[in-house]
Amino acid sequence: MLVKTSGCVIFRRQILVLSFFLALFPAFSQNADTASTIFSSSTLMLAYNSSMIYPGLRFGIGFPVSTTHMIRYTKSGEKNDYYKNRFITANLGWYHQQGFHDNLYLTAGWTMRRTKPSGFFTDFSPETGISRTFLGGTTYKVDNNGNVNIEKNFGYYYALLSLGGGIGYDFEQTRHLPLIVFSKLNLLMMFPYNSTIYVRTAIEFGVAFKPAHFLMIKVKSKNRSR
Repeated sequence: MLVKTSGCVIFRRQILVLSFFLALFPAFSQNADTASTIFSSSTLMLAYNSSMIYPGLRFGIGFPVSTTHMIRYTKSGEKNDYYKNRFITANLGWYHQQGFHDNLYLTAGWTMRRTKPSGFFTDFSPETGISRTFLGGTTYKVDNNGNVNIEKNFGYYYALLSLGGGIGYDFEQTRHLPLIVFSKLNLLMMFPYNSTIYVRTAIEFGVAFKPAHFLMIKVKSKNRSR
């Protein structure tokens, strides 16, 4: 005996089958992402800051924004993983150029870091801020009446842009120590400087320390595999 099935019932069955396969699709996808929220300490940084051969110091603080654990597999099945970290930074730098000036500059920046499980990392940091120079030696000022006075702390203000790239080692990856050593090369651009842009390079050799429960910040944490 033949039973005639209505078109409405067939349509419903097709929808159920389609929904079933759509539900299974993420499980067979090559991308698997998981996300969560964690609390992470901020980082303190201290570095020897040298502009060419001129000595200085740099102090900073890094506020964590996000961390992503990237896991990728090659065609041969070899695993390649690393961590992508993002920070907002605030930095105070200084160097002394004898016979010319002292330069004190305050910047805010965005640091993009890639860290291998071995602890080795590379990073890139664009920054913007303000620079204040203090001329070396004694500076005199002559007014309209010909009177000469000594100007203390005479110098100039500049807008400042900085691009920096560096390498380092994160001991937290292998020894569970909240300590980082790093080296970084920065390109400083100050303007207006006699209607032009004053360009300098500065190199840092420093350490960073992440104290436990120091300025804890809620951070986006992801695991991403492909």
